Amino acid sequence: MKYRIIVTDRAKRIVEEMDFRRLLKQVCCPTLGHVGAERLEEFGAMFFHPMDRAELQQAIRRLKEVSEVPPFIVSDMECGPGNMIRGATKFTSMMGLSQANSEELAYEVGRIAAAEAGEIGFNWTFSPVADMASDADSPVVSTRSAGHTPEQVAKIAGAYMSGLQAHGMMATIKHFPGDGFTSWDQHLTTPNLPLDATSWRNGPGRVFQELIDRGAMAVMPGHIALPAFDEPDARGLYPPATVSSKLLLDLLRQEMGFEGLIVSDAINMGGVVGYMNYYDACAAALTNGCDMLLFPQMDERFYAEMERRHREGSLTLATLRDRASLIVSLKEQFGLFETSPAKEGDAMPDKAAHAAVAETVSERSITVVRDREGLLPYRFTPATKVLHVVIVNHHDRYGELWERMKREIGKYAGTVDQWLDPGPDALFQIAADHAYDVIVCSIGSRLSYGLNVVRLHDEVARNMMGGWTKLGTPVIFVAHFHPFVHKEYAASIDTIVNTYGDIDCTAEQLLKAIAGAGERPLNARLFAHD
Repeated sequence: MKYRIIVTDRAKRIVEEMDFRRLLKQVCCPTLGHVGAERLEEFGAMFFHPMDRAELQQAIRRLKEVSEVPPFIVSDMECGPGNMIRGATKFTSMMGLSQANSEELAYEVGRIAAAEAGEIGFNWTFSPVADMASDADSPVVSTRSAGHTPEQVAKIAGAYMSGLQAHGMMATIKHFPGDGFTSWDQHLTTPNLPLDATSWRNGPGRVFQELIDRGAMAVMPGHIALPAFDEPDARGLYPPATVSSKLLLDLLRQEMGFEGLIVSDAINMGGVVGYMNYYDACAAALTNGCDMLLFPQMDERFYAEMERRHREGSLTLATLRDRASLIVSLKEQFGLFETSPAKEGDAMPDKAAHAAVAETVSERSITVVRDREGLLPYRFTPATKVLHVVIVNHHDRYGELWERMKREIGKYAGTVDQWLDPGPDALFQIAADHAYDVIVCSIGSRLSYGLNVVRLHDEVARNMMGGWTKLGTPVIFVAHFHPFVHKEYAASIDTIVNTYGDIDCTAEQLLKAIAGAGERPLNARLFAHD
């Protein structure tokens, strides 16, 4: 059932008493890192990046104390709480959760995120990602997506969303009208979604519509243009959804019937502020359909520039009151005005049970993507000599993972050596000499905002030169992060396993699966790949 915000008389009265600056603050969600804990004041919402628990709780408590209207406390829990809350349960990526192919598990991960984050004070998450992983080279989507078909994305993202919202955590589906169809990075530029109207409605539009119909409370538009539903400006450029009334009001609100909250993606991203002036973009986003701005720089220049746009007519008081009324009404509807202190004996999140769920998801997500020669399971013996090779961009950031890999391989093989970025000549020599019985190669690149490329790249990619994979020494590739390595190396990689991320138990489960020692056979379902 669609979620609907009903504007209340109480909200109207509260908003009518707000002056311009207070209205502006109510429609903004800055990040604590930009505002600073020493100058906390009332905002409509506040985003918190990972912090120590005590420091986080103190900041949340202080924000609530200075806020007459209760604030939304926000993070970005795209698959469980552990990626954004220190000490919370960590899960593999959304694509890994999708490979497990269980709506029940996806719902449970959402429930766990709501329980562990809610216990600290969070009430809103900018998740799940509802984008389809259509372009293997997308530097934004990749493992953040539940896959490349609308059916699978809607099923898994929808179950995760339901688990969040049924347990007190407002969810946000993103990035409307859909990222993942180009190799352009909206952090840096404005991608054009290259689908005609019918293809969009049958693909990403279908996902967003199904999740809206299931009760999504918030939608985050991306800085993504959709020419099939929009008009170019005088320069011949199509506007990002963030500032497009045709996409937010005509398509999302009117045609699709969304009546929840629309929150922009980070308003400082190149996809919108490369398209138009930063302050004009803030005013245009609010005027053309966004209810809240994400990550504005809340300083005196911002207030002065927005006041100037108010005087010039591009941001009216009526617009601010309309947006603020919707936000305050949602807070009332969501129960934020009610005080519900923890009662003695209230159950705390069962972290041990949650960790068991995370291990189940990780185990079920490990997938054989390709095994042309039937190399798996590989029968290690105490006499087996293994070389673990790491061909990963910024491999120095993941030292704990490589140590875990070496340790877990050592449980099955008598000799394990490890090479980091050895170069193609060394690899050719060792493979041609058959110095090892098998090479296990960790390969790939990891998503990072503004990276602009997700493929294995730069000097590290040269390790794939030289032809060392075809010299008779068996090679088992493992993609820990980028799930589409097999597409780029269609000929040179004969055997590859994907893990879709790394949590503490992943390497152990991976080696059990490769060695055929696990309770379950390696997952061969290929929702994200075929």
